[in-house]
Amino acid sequence: MKILVLSDSHGRYEYIYSIIFNNADSDIIIHLGDGVDDVDEAVRDVANDRPLKVERVIKVRGNCDMFSNEAVTSFDNIGDHKFYVTHGYVQGVRSAAGRDNLYVDARNNERDVALFGHTHQPLFEDREGVYLFNPGAVKDGRYGIINIDDNSGEMEFLHREL
Repeated sequence: MKILVLSDSHGRYEYIYSIIFNNADSDIIIHLGDGVDDVDEAVRDVANDRPLKVERVIKVRGNCDMFSNEAVTSFDNIGDHKFYVTHGYVQGVRSAAGRDNLYVDARNNERDVALFGHTHQPLFEDREGVYLFNPGAVKDGRYGIINIDDNSGEMEFLHREL
């Protein structure tokens, strides 16, 4: 299963469109906020231009999504994994203490993957079986991919650039 992870697009529709177009084989798209409304339009437009495999879109709002009705945090089960999806501003992820807060919150909610944005910097960290993953900022041409082997449940976390 292929999961396309996007964050911090900040209105860069053309980047979102290009990333989705080039990853049309993704099963799930996750947008981690700050430009969360960009993804719906891009998914629709890509689907008009080529076959799109996407079965599900998960979105949370960021600190710049003031008028969004999306939740700040989402708990999602994907395959055999339990995802904690958030932008990260509430947890203060720009600091090490904030990332500690994210880890503790994910662990307390029995999540094994915590996805966040906000910092605009790619990050992958395995903390005692809780994976912290930030794809970086779409506005800077960065995004992430998570591949889950449906047979073994093993995950691969990848950072990509346009």
